[in-house]
Amino acid sequence: MTTFSATVHQNVYLPRGTSAVHAIVAVGTGANGADGRRLIGAEEAVEVILLDCSGSMGTPWTKLEAARTATGKAIDQLPDGTWFAIVAGTAFARPIYPEPRFEGGELVPSLALASEATRAGAKLAIARLGAGGGTAISNWLAMARQLFESRPAAINHAFLLTDGRDEGEERARLTAEVDRCLGLFQCDCRGFGTDWDRRELQAVSDALLGTTDIISEPSQMDSEFEAIMQRSVERRIGALYVQVLTPLGGTVRFFKQVSPEVLDLSERVAWQQPAGPEHQWQQVGAIDPGLPLASTYSTGAWANEEEREYHLCLSVVPQQVGAENELRAARVALIVDGRYVCQTPVRACWTDDTERTTRIDRAVAHYTGQEELARSIEEGLEARRSGDYATATQRLGRAVQLAAASGNEQTTRLLLRVVDIDDPREGTVRLKAGVSKEDEMTLDTRSRRTVRLNRPREL
Repeated sequence: MTTFSATVHQNVYLPRGTSAVHAIVAVGTGANGADGRRLIGAEEAVEVILLDCSGSMGTPWTKLEAARTATGKAIDQLPDGTWFAIVAGTAFARPIYPEPRFEGGELVPSLALASEATRAGAKLAIARLGAGGGTAISNWLAMARQLFESRPAAINHAFLLTDGRDEGEERARLTAEVDRCLGLFQCDCRGFGTDWDRRELQAVSDALLGTTDIISEPSQMDSEFEAIMQRSVERRIGALYVQVLTPLGGTVRFFKQVSPEVLDLSERVAWQQPAGPEHQWQQVGAIDPGLPLASTYSTGAWANEEEREYHLCLSVVPQQVGAENELRAARVALIVDGRYVCQTPVRACWTDDTERTTRIDRAVAHYTGQEELARSIEEGLEARRSGDYATATQRLGRAVQLAAASGNEQTTRLLLRVVDIDDPREGTVRLKAGVSKEDEMTLDTRSRRTVRLNRPREL
């Protein structure tokens, strides 16, 4: 069966009067025994591929040809018994496989069950795809939502490819559709070339607990499609929730995934507090500070043998100094299929001993640095685009310093595309001239990827 673990890394000791408590929560899944691959919380999986077929995908035609081939290879990754569909996206969303069925006098999109025959049929449909029209991503997501609603209990995953911006509709329409999709499926987004909007796609993937990345060349498309599909089909745990229970006066300041990449989950929260004569826990829209609070965060589907880490920052009521006044600042619990599968405390103890309070937990320090690294890159590139080269140099220099200190070699290599590094330890850099849009977008898109802290296993 599948096993779950949650380990808290923190400095328990706080200076007198301090109200902020920081902790890194390491969450892991594992397989124990022969049946470790069985699904938990879901008995089936659904994959929907949303393929940009707007006019720009035909200029040059090699883009659409590469997308067709890569989609076919992604379909080959689908295990028998997986439900799937392929949708061509333009100003509208058109299911191309399987074809819609007539129901009640209307065409209704449907799903196919993966087999040798349906995979072959899907590839024939993909081969007939052409390019033309505009881009309205909300319509693509709405079609995916309609397909997923037919299998709401499944592990639902969408993969969206586009080479352009969502110029066919108002931003509010896309935002509203993303909100309607929350909790129903996860979505990984890929931008092809350099004419798409990184913030736009990341707004979709962040809300739907996915990832966004750049595909620079047609030759990269096959491997990227296959890798995304392989990661998706490895997910065996339908939904894992992290719940943070705080005492009277306590709240969660923020809750962020910090590994394998930075993703702020703070706004995607459901609150519960005891209410009524029997004090049963009920979902609330506003927090009563006079009651305990349970804050629950969805982390999406998981694979066996997967690890992620989260930065939890709490606000608590400071206690008097002394070990006898130690406070359980929070209880962190993992919830799968409505069951509590793991629980661990976050502690706080106030002291005047500066030797204890000034110790910085290695995990907290490491991931705080990784979060600052992502911010520094984003701020540096934004300053560079606006012509503020002094700020760009300072922020990108800080990014170089943080990447070097944490051993984030991948980010260092990306930074070398936009700056010349004189001293990585001091963060002294010079902005490069003539940086390609591709290099800038690649650094911008991948800036949130982090490296894990190397630490002894027993920690």
